[in-house]
Amino acid sequence: MNHDKLMRIIHDVFHPSLPRLGPGDEGSTRRALEMLYGAGLEGLGEDFRVLDIGCGNGAQTLHLAAMLPGRVTAVDDHQPYLDELVRRARAQGLADRIETRCADMTGLDLGGETFDLVWAEGSIFVMGVPQALPAWRSFLKPGGCLGFTELTWIEDGAPDECREFFAAEYPPMVGVADHLAAIAECGYDLVGRFTLPESSWLESFYDSVARRLETYEPPVDDPESEAIVERIHREIGMYRKYSRWYGYVFFLMRTRDR
Repeated sequence: MNHDKLMRIIHDVFHPSLPRLGPGDEGSTRRALEMLYGAGLEGLGEDFRVLDIGCGNGAQTLHLAAMLPGRVTAVDDHQPYLDELVRRARAQGLADRIETRCADMTGLDLGGETFDLVWAEGSIFVMGVPQALPAWRSFLKPGGCLGFTELTWIEDGAPDECREFFAAEYPPMVGVADHLAAIAECGYDLVGRFTLPESSWLESFYDSVARRLETYEPPVDDPESEAIVERIHREIGMYRKYSRWYGYVFFLMRTRDR
């Protein structure tokens, strides 16, 4: 299947109207921010600037704008997701705090040392952790912070079925120690990390995806679309069976003085 067709199917299944486009929740976003800055988030200053990379339809973008002062620049390469973010931001009275840009994260031209915080919930896989961390560091002011979530092995000894599934679906998946090494090598100091709770997968994300699949009808005689839908069903089943061994880990870090 060519890339354009794959993305059309993915965007059709993961419709902008879904509450979220990946695991996460408001409580986890707040916990991550407080690990970086403490509980007094509103005291950061009106000139505080955030870059949300791979924002999707903006579930976490809205949380960032509501919890932090200043402005959020939200980047995604699918305009319908950004349109939905703008609609939700207007409904929540946050439109003046959020700027959207439709762009590929692999070629962002945003100027150097512009942002206090770079954020990526569920999107760093597009570039890969070893590639994204040095690239995104250039956007941060000295002493700036970065937070990302990534699919990670959290316990050794996962059953063969689980290992084989991710070997096929996401070969770059590694353990916590590998990510910690990459963070250190790229010039960051780790502030903290935690694993997202199961509720942020099931209640916040997979339940709505499952409801979407109940009514989603792949094009007639299109086995490739049907195969993707089946893969999503398998993915949900994998998490329900094997969440003990893997999950999204939130990594929080600060740049070292240059």
